[in-house]
Amino acid sequence: LGRAMQPEKQTKEVVMISGYSGTGKSSLAFNLKEIVNSAKGLGAFVTGKFGQYQSGEPLSAISQAFGELCHKILSSNANKKDGSSLCDEIEEALLSELQNEVSLLITIIPDLAEIITSKNPPTKTSNKTTSGARQTGMNYALRVFTRVMSSYFSPLVLFFDDLQWADVLSLEIIELLILDS
Repeated sequence: LGRAMQPEKQTKEVVMISGYSGTGKSSLAFNLKEIVNSAKGLGAFVTGKFGQYQSGEPLSAISQAFGELCHKILSSNANKKDGSSLCDEIEEALLSELQNEVSLLITIIPDLAEIITSKNPPTKTSNKTTSGARQTGMNYALRVFTRVMSSYFSPLVLFFDDLQWADVLSLEIIELLILDS
């Protein structure tokens, strides 16, 4: 954790906490949340919880975690006193990289719509593309979103609870984000 708290030494790391039910795995992780989120306002620890009965909702925990990050951005934006807007900076970074693919990102992370408030909102991407092309676009959009967020929040910690209930698409996205260079 000490290494992760040094912004100049950004690395990607995966930590898995395993154990029997009720042994305090989530409590341990939430103790880290306090440390990360109090890192001079620079860190973000967000959570998503997979549910046994939510397996039919792909990306539910990822959407939940990134939605929490959007709320952190909105609250950070309200606290800025130098006249700059974190929301504007993030909106500009996402729109310049993703253009119309931002609309795809908003379907996955509905809370992002509170940040992307451009007077010229992105148009929806065509529904005529193949599912493979849509998947490629979604993968790219999530990678860009994570890169942009990690440039503003260091460390950026994504905590996913009850991974045993994760849907296949979520596991693939988590793997993609870990392997993204």
